[in-house]
Amino acid sequence: MDNIKSVLVIAWGGIGDIVCLSPSLLALRKTYPEARIVVLCENNIPCELLKSWKEIYILSMKEKGYSGLLGKILLMKKLRRFNFNVGIMNSVGPSFRSALILFLSGAKKRIGKSTDGRGFLNSVKFTEYRLHEIDANFKIFKSMDVERDGEKPFVVIPEHSIEFVDRWCSEREIVSKEIVGIHPCAGDIKKRWSKFDELIKLLTKKGQKIVVFGSEEEREYIKSIIPESGYIFTFIGYELSHVAAMIRSCKLLIGNDSGLSHLASALSVPTITIFGPSSWERGKPYGDKSVIVKSDLPCSPCSWLGVGIKCKSLECMERISVDDVYREVVKVI
Repeated sequence: MDNIKSVLVIAWGGIGDIVCLSPSLLALRKTYPEARIVVLCENNIPCELLKSWKEIYILSMKEKGYSGLLGKILLMKKLRRFNFNVGIMNSVGPSFRSALILFLSGAKKRIGKSTDGRGFLNSVKFTEYRLHEIDANFKIFKSMDVERDGEKPFVVIPEHSIEFVDRWCSEREIVSKEIVGIHPCAGDIKKRWSKFDELIKLLTKKGQKIVVFGSEEEREYIKSIIPESGYIFTFIGYELSHVAAMIRSCKLLIGNDSGLSHLASALSVPTITIFGPSSWERGKPYGDKSVIVKSDLPCSPCSWLGVGIKCKSLECMERISVDDVYREVVKVI
């Protein structure tokens, strides 16, 4: 494609989805080094992962000024000023909303998903690709002549977050790369493994220092599952760049199918990720340092995107024992 001066990328999803989009964004920048690339994120928190990367311009649909109908009109007016040659979406977005935003943005060429005919406003349509999310994004971006050349997920951590974590660890006498990170939460509570309390007790009994991650909304749940111990520290409610810097200081991150596991893999931190109802084929953290633990139930996974999980028994999660996870921990550390 010639004469690409301005590109809009709609980035749907959470932290993990933005991490899985990052290789395609890097390849897009390499393919069109002079183009203005605008990334419109669905949420504020995931877009923080991209704000320190100076190669692109970031907007969020959830910014205060864009709330309500009037706010959305203002957002579309702002987008139209970029005079986009091309608009494109990532693999996890909804068909109609994506197509409508691309259309209202004024993008001349609109590349988007069309399931059940709901992407009719797009000029280039694709179906849902049942591939790992990174591979699916590259398949979409190929419509812009973007080819993969070894690009991997990446995260840029601002210096102030690295300094904050250095101080935080120093105050608690924590040595970098001697701690195990635990993230017992997930966007959907049905993706939570219920035995993290037992695993934490076992790890501390073995002399491991633990840092437990979570959002402010998850504070009470985390407090309910961690025992009192001088080996356990909580890192709850901090901004995402601080979380990334703290994960970078871990020798291992153990978690459910969630964005922080993808964040760890992008930082080359070994990960052990527990999967049950959601698809590991689509959402396994990238790289050879990523290990998954799952049961062998034939009905698992029952959800491709990991949202709207209908299963009530969650036997696939209950069958995973502490020993199943700890065996993988021993192999890593």
